[in-house]
Amino acid sequence: MSHSIWQVLQSGQKYAAIWPHHAVVAAMTETRVVPAVKFAAHWMPGVAVVNFLVQWQWLGEALMPQAVVSSLFLLSLPIQGWFWLGRRALSKLDPRLTHWYLELAQKLQVQPRSKPTRMDLARLLKKALQELPPDEH
Repeated sequence: MSHSIWQVLQSGQKYAAIWPHHAVVAAMTETRVVPAVKFAAHWMPGVAVVNFLVQWQWLGEALMPQAVVSSLFLLSLPIQGWFWLGRRALSKLDPRLTHWYLELAQKLQVQPRSKPTRMDLARLLKKALQELPPDEH
């Protein structure tokens, strides 16, 4: 299934928004990546502007292209994070996570999807953390 870059970026933003912050998912990569991407999305635009202005002030107009390129790189960091999260969100679950997904769907009495993605798991996890007692996650 092919997705456009725009769809992947939107999926990454949605995935970051719904990913649960809980000890149950602490070992998963997303638990470290989502806060980093949110941090980058919040601070990198300001850092890029300061980076550009400092280089322009100290190095002058002769090195303006380097200042622009380095600022554009800083601005691209959150986009790269959302792209990675989007690709991850749209990927199919491995067998171990599929088993966990099916267990949670059964406990929540929800109809599981035939080919679940990581986005489906994140949605189900968020619902399970809200509805199920702590010993049943």
